[in-house]
Amino acid sequence: MLGLSQRYSGMIFALVTACGLGAITTLAKISYNDGGNAISLVLVRFFISTLVFGLLLFIRREGFNVARAQRPSLLLIGLFWSGGMYCYLIAVETLAVSLAVLIFYTYPLLVLVYSIATRKLSTSTALIGLFIAAFAGLYLALSGSELKLDISGILFAALASCGAAFTFIRGARVAPTMSPLLMTFWVNAAGLVLIGPLLLDGIALPAAADGTIALALATLFYLVAILSQFEALARLPATRAAFLLNLEPVVSILLARLVLGESLSLLQASGVILVISVIILSLRFKLASA
Repeated sequence: MLGLSQRYSGMIFALVTACGLGAITTLAKISYNDGGNAISLVLVRFFISTLVFGLLLFIRREGFNVARAQRPSLLLIGLFWSGGMYCYLIAVETLAVSLAVLIFYTYPLLVLVYSIATRKLSTSTALIGLFIAAFAGLYLALSGSELKLDISGILFAALASCGAAFTFIRGARVAPTMSPLLMTFWVNAAGLVLIGPLLLDGIALPAAADGTIALALATLFYLVAILSQFEALARLPATRAAFLLNLEPVVSILLARLVLGESLSLLQASGVILVISVIILSLRFKLASA
């Protein structure tokens, strides 16, 4: 019964992660429209996250020490998570956002392929069908924008996808063995250090109240999402957690529709419905370990 309880709580944490990260895209766009930029968003995100999670560890007296055996994995997760985010920012600057998102969200497929190749997961037609259907839904949901191709942008989006896949694969190993709060603190602390060289491009904060509020809300949603992500990985296999994150682009699309008034074509709407339907179906699909 405990295992079942952990499974369902893990699914909830994964869905909270998807909703939180999905909301950031719309809030970031509001911030950018008021004069902010991506570097500022990431800097504030890592700085506030490190501060808040550090204070929580101090208040709860959990300590900051990490077992020696866990340090290499934690360092790699921090590097790949932060590096992936940086690559994603570059990809968005050089590609159409929809294409960058679509390439990035191949990472659930990468996690699936890895899990099957390493025999951590038993393959089945239904399992593969779920992943392909979710990706097809994202393709439809993200269709309709102007195609903007750039080889370097495609490469950076692919690197970002690999970074996310690694975070889920290695994170699912480490998270069950240590406090998710401690893990979240050190991953964001690594990001704060790595963001340093990017500051040479210049910080631009929003000039208006709407942009500042959007920046604050984006940071708040990130705090909830990143902690929920590692809480999910402490309870779920990497494959299931990554699959549920397919909901994130759908949340971004729907919020852009509601908040920014962006249009949604019939084709895109069908893609949104397909992704949501597949995710609901997957909640009752049991992943069999090999």
